[in-house]
Amino acid sequence: MKKDYVGIGIRKIREKTNPYLSSARRRRLQHSDFTIISNNCWAGTVYRYYGLPYRSPTAGLYFFAADYLKFVSDLRKYVNSRLCFISASESRYADILMQRGESSKVIAQLDDIEVVFLHYSTPEKAAEKWTRRCKRINWDNIFIKFSEMNECTYEDLRIFDSLDFANKICFTSHYSPEIKCSVEYPYMISSDNQLLVDTDRFQHGFSVTDWLNNRPLSYPF
Repeated sequence: MKKDYVGIGIRKIREKTNPYLSSARRRRLQHSDFTIISNNCWAGTVYRYYGLPYRSPTAGLYFFAADYLKFVSDLRKYVNSRLCFISASESRYADILMQRGESSKVIAQLDDIEVVFLHYSTPEKAAEKWTRRCKRINWDNIFIKFSEMNECTYEDLRIFDSLDFANKICFTSHYSPEIKCSVEYPYMISSDNQLLVDTDRFQHGFSVTDWLNNRPLSYPF
């Protein structure tokens, strides 16, 4: 697997120029109070792109695919559940976390799922950000994003695609027309067809602005 050096360069330039360009980007949005629920850090990337406050708890973290599907299918239940921090050795994904070199990361159980707080140094900081951002969720303007990563199976993609919610998108490692909400993301793909990164070229294959300008929809589940 080769690194996507072009994508890395795009990300670095974007993050440096966001403070200067975000206001012009915001003017193209019909609504700026949207909540993006994502399976990883992608939501945070979008909010920084527009220079907007995070109206989502899903920033600086990731879920394994099966857990994320539970999360988005019963979002109100999970955001009202208590975070219970555990060690990586206690995680059901302990072996995978060790392989990734993430055994020192902050990990929490949330009811029957787990959250990996990838970019938080302590459980206290993770809990504070999670709680504050959960309170900012706009339940009347929700967008949901998924990716073929973190032990995602084809059945997981089908389950996500079947969610009765229009404002959703899914990045897949290959062209998958049968997954109606999918967008192919042909970069940083592992040997087992998992995306490793989807935040560098975060709007490859579609326009985030056009997507966010869809008619606001309330969370239906």
